[in-house]
Amino acid sequence: MGLHYRFRCRGRILSIRFVRRPRLHDYRQLRGYQVEIWQLLDLPDGTKEKKWQRVQTLTPLRLGKPLTNIPFVFHGPNDSRPEIDRSPIDDIVAANIDHYRLNTDYKHGMHFTALPTAFVTGFDKNAQLRIGSTTAWVTDTLGATAGYLEFKGDGLMTFERALDRVERLLTVLGSRLLESQKREAESAEALAIRQAGEGSVVGSISTSVTFSMNAVLRWVYWWHSTENKPEDISVEHLNYTLNTDFDSALLSAVKIQALVSAWQFGAISQDTLLHNLRTGEILPNARTNEQELELIRTEPSPLRPMSSLPSPPVSPPPSRPPA
Repeated sequence: MGLHYRFRCRGRILSIRFVRRPRLHDYRQLRGYQVEIWQLLDLPDGTKEKKWQRVQTLTPLRLGKPLTNIPFVFHGPNDSRPEIDRSPIDDIVAANIDHYRLNTDYKHGMHFTALPTAFVTGFDKNAQLRIGSTTAWVTDTLGATAGYLEFKGDGLMTFERALDRVERLLTVLGSRLLESQKREAESAEALAIRQAGEGSVVGSISTSVTFSMNAVLRWVYWWHSTENKPEDISVEHLNYTLNTDFDSALLSAVKIQALVSAWQFGAISQDTLLHNLRTGEILPNARTNEQELELIRTEPSPLRPMSSLPSPPVSPPPSRPPA
């Protein structure tokens, strides 16, 4: 008895379960982790029917001992529990499906209403009327008419208004794929507020995946170490963190000037200045402060005039051979 999971792949079923079995020297029960391989095989009676049969049973061992837990970690948008959470993009998916259906109906209506249809009244029903620039419809019947049926009215406007409403809903829900970006200038504060709703959802997912990925890496570290339990692996052993800074706005020129002025007047250290430039995506993340300072020392300052730079050495002209 115990937990039992099954996964089907390539005509086989991988069965993972807890089993209870007695030790050899006492009657105490030990929880063990076993993997069973099931395959769809023919019955021995020669019939065409097939049946799932267990073909192999494995007991993974670590340091000669069976595992006490299944090495499996759930990844979810809010936590790493096995319960299925509601997807953060469910509303966007539903709105996208609604937008697809409305757009299909709208294009279907345009296909039929955009093609004018010829009509006549008072003509002979058996007459063959052809449409073309070299053909004319002539009849002796008084009051006969001919013309084209064309779409008029606001029947398709209903679909257009519905499409606009769904697109605005998608924008509110965080998807700006159907919204044209603003042409005018936008302050950094307004941009941050406009991205706050989307960033909070993505930030929550990033935090949840960070927690579950740390659990996976603890299992990997524990498997190659001598610790008793994966829970014994602490932050000092390993630490994995996803970036939660989804703001695309760089440091403005005013903020850069303020940081440089604060460093020049001794309000902040040079390391603090470089740290703020790096978090503001002005400096590359992979470059350390020592590497940046070394580049500053080796490269000429743009404020230094070119005449003050040392001239490159000039090799003397080759001497002429004696006449």
